Amino acid sequence: MKADRDGDLTMGLPVKGRAGVGKGTGPPTGPRKDGASKPTRGGILGATAQREILRHASGTRDVAMKEERVSGAKGGLVELKVSGWNKSKASGDADGGVSSLIKWLEKKASSRLGSRVRMVKIKKSQVEGTDLIVKVAPDDALGLLRMNGFGWAGTNVSVQRLGGPVQASSGASSEAEKTKGMLRGVLERRYDLDTKFLNLSGLAQDEELKNQHIFDSKSTASKFFPAMMRVLELSFDNPEERNAAVTSVSLANNDLTDLAAVTTLSQTLPKLQNLDLSNNKFGKLEHLHSWRRRFTHLQHLILTGNPLEQNEPNYQKDIISWFPNLRQLNGIQARTEEDIAKKTRTVDLPFPIRSAHFKDESGIAEQFVRTFFAGFDADRAALASHYYDNLSEFSYAVNTQALRDPNGTERSEPGEWEGYLKNSRNLKRIQQLPARQSRKFRGTKAVADAMAMLPITKHPDLASEARKWMVEAKMVPGVPDHTGASPDGVDGFLITVHGEFSELDTTTGQPKKRRSFDRVFVLGPGGVAGVRIVSDMLTLRGYGGAQAFEPETVDAWTEPAPTTTLAPEPAAPGLPAGLQIAEAEQMVAQLMQQTGMTLSYAKDCLDQVGWNFVGAVEAFGRVRSNLPADAFVAPAA
Repeated sequence: MKADRDGDLTMGLPVKGRAGVGKGTGPPTGPRKDGASKPTRGGILGATAQREILRHASGTRDVAMKEERVSGAKGGLVELKVSGWNKSKASGDADGGVSSLIKWLEKKASSRLGSRVRMVKIKKSQVEGTDLIVKVAPDDALGLLRMNGFGWAGTNVSVQRLGGPVQASSGASSEAEKTKGMLRGVLERRYDLDTKFLNLSGLAQDEELKNQHIFDSKSTASKFFPAMMRVLELSFDNPEERNAAVTSVSLANNDLTDLAAVTTLSQTLPKLQNLDLSNNKFGKLEHLHSWRRRFTHLQHLILTGNPLEQNEPNYQKDIISWFPNLRQLNGIQARTEEDIAKKTRTVDLPFPIRSAHFKDESGIAEQFVRTFFAGFDADRAALASHYYDNLSEFSYAVNTQALRDPNGTERSEPGEWEGYLKNSRNLKRIQQLPARQSRKFRGTKAVADAMAMLPITKHPDLASEARKWMVEAKMVPGVPDHTGASPDGVDGFLITVHGEFSELDTTTGQPKKRRSFDRVFVLGPGGVAGVRIVSDMLTLRGYGGAQAFEPETVDAWTEPAPTTTLAPEPAAPGLPAGLQIAEAEQMVAQLMQQTGMTLSYAKDCLDQVGWNFVGAVEAFGRVRSNLPADAFVAPAA
């Protein structure tokens, strides 16, 4: 925390030491009075809820935020009286602090939420005794009136209208509009435009909220935060502007025991960068589970002052794993910029398939894709026992209406889908519930039997025929936990594969028919491989070509050509001179297929023999019996 020139607290970053709202610290931009009552037990949480706030403040999205305005007096300007400023720390200035006060009033009144922020300008001002009389445009008056009770330079200032009441812009406001106006006022006086910081700390101590009796009952308190987030959404034209306007939020000092009442923050501000949860009552990691993997852009997180520190002293490791871009936790470095770059990079090498949507972690998704399709072609029974368990589900559907390759020579033939239709689960064609249920296969044996009924296949080589594939992957939370230990689910992968395969003639082993396919996997932890398939959905269609996978330029797929022929192209780091990355990738893939070893073990084997493929095979034969089980992607033959 640091103070700006006006004495306002901001969530200044980078954090050094403990950066957060201290215990007992009230709202930095709201009123702070001695003797204020303690927060209502439970803070802004409540076990049950009434509907008043949501009914008034979270209506449909097409309800526009109607700004109140103040009618103008003579000359079109509105007169306001500012009192209490003469007792400030700035009273010793040459002008008694007037110029500093005016600058502060303009700045704070301009810190408005919304896509079109209005910069407030005080047109005229004069001192009358202990009051400062200012004149502003009618559209600016409301912003200044909302500052009534704000703290400035060590004192609280009063801002009141002279000569007329606040009027609605178009007739009497409804109760819903008044409630929205109140909530928006809370947001705006707690928002700092310069630092993009929204300070929602100590909400139960906020004087205006206390006057509205928000925290007098738990039921109303529990609805307050979701309603306020709804108003925040309605203040912007689109999510991009909202995410750009608010990058830091503090929820410190709110007596939060879990995230039940504030969980909507992750939906309203998913790209939040800095978050302060200090001095609450989070006692266990599970109380924070609903925000796992939610704030993917979060860089700084503060959790000090929670019972969690005593109950689970090693909680930091789990928290860091939840947020892939987290740089600092409680003011201590969690990752370097280099760590972030390695962790979140788009996978391209050694995986040959280039996709902007392939996000891996520890090579899990890459290894799965390499292993699965090789196993599907070679031994489906072994594949089923390796990746599927008694809770895994598999189904496939045939799409006979899909467009075919316009440049292809293959044509549709009568009965070409005969071997697939018996168990096809095309929900557009299969209407009866029993038929739908019977065509979803669950459990290792059922999956193995269903896959055994499909024709023998051969998929293109991932290394040498990368243009025929498109693979996308991302980590997802909430994957069902087969052990039942995590009711909220566990982290897993969603992998989508688009490609083609050839059906093989059972007598000759030669390709006889090409098909296109789409396959969607949901993976979770577990199983003999450390990864289990939770769900596997396969769509089969006539061959449609691979034009959709083609990059705009061939250069995106190939290594750049040498710029000179006078000297050989430098080898990639860790590879012998003269061995290029593409060749190394193919050697690794071939060794994995021949030996059954994992990617890392195959690469290490080649490294140890100087990338001599024959030598690597011989070395594998000598040490095969001594290798651990995790050296193989499937049990060795």
